[in-house]
Amino acid sequence: MKLIPIHAGHFSCDGGALFSVIPKPLWSKVYPADENNVTKLTLRCLLIDAGERKILIEAGVGDHYPEKVKRNNGHEEVDALPKSLAAHGYTPDDITDVLFTHLHWDHCNGAVINDGENYRLLFPNATHWCGKVQWEHSKISNMRERAAYYPEILNFLKDEGNMQLVENDGELFSGVSVRMFDGHTPGQMIPFIEFDGKTYVYMSDLIPTAANVPILWLASYDLYPVTSMEEKESFLKEASKKNYVLFFEHDFYNECATVEWTDRGVKVKETFKL
Repeated sequence: MKLIPIHAGHFSCDGGALFSVIPKPLWSKVYPADENNVTKLTLRCLLIDAGERKILIEAGVGDHYPEKVKRNNGHEEVDALPKSLAAHGYTPDDITDVLFTHLHWDHCNGAVINDGENYRLLFPNATHWCGKVQWEHSKISNMRERAAYYPEILNFLKDEGNMQLVENDGELFSGVSVRMFDGHTPGQMIPFIEFDGKTYVYMSDLIPTAANVPILWLASYDLYPVTSMEEKESFLKEASKKNYVLFFEHDFYNECATVEWTDRGVKVKETFKL
């Protein structure tokens, strides 16, 4: 097995959105913002090369948006994903499976190509996977979250991308299991990868950056913040005890981290590249 970070571009968001009720004098010490309070985020996918299976976690945002939307979201490099795959010796045709942790625009829309008239699959040979609860939730979400879903793209993936809906926690592939978390959005599917004697966890929006590790440092995007805190606390106690490697999808500055539990709660132990 090989684990390969795959770059799918960068984007940005307001620092207050990334850290919710945490005051800027605190969070800005560990995660910078510009003069407009804008923070840099990245779109970091993970390729699991398991021989015959080539499993890609997430697919970035794609190129479906007018210039105003791209400008407001700091979205750059619309073709970064296939370029990054090529730089590592892969093509989109090589990918056998694509795992979506959830169906917000920045996690799955890049799996679909928009040529201006028609949709096409970026990964034509892949089976696409997401949680069943998340799929059902995407159809009924409230107005606060609804803008994060693009129904036409999701329906195309379901109809043409052999979308499989995962109902329960457990192993999907040899060495790759998933667990469902509901605080950020119902049915967020977090992958756990057993590799080289360690467990690597793809954090998605459960913990978007290393700076979000403290229990109270939630993003405003979480639909159910109390649930998020409870899920984070339980997961991070487990992660510190078992020395999991946390792989961050959105952290512009840190790719991976381990954590430790102290008398003052959880903290980042060390950060490093995969």
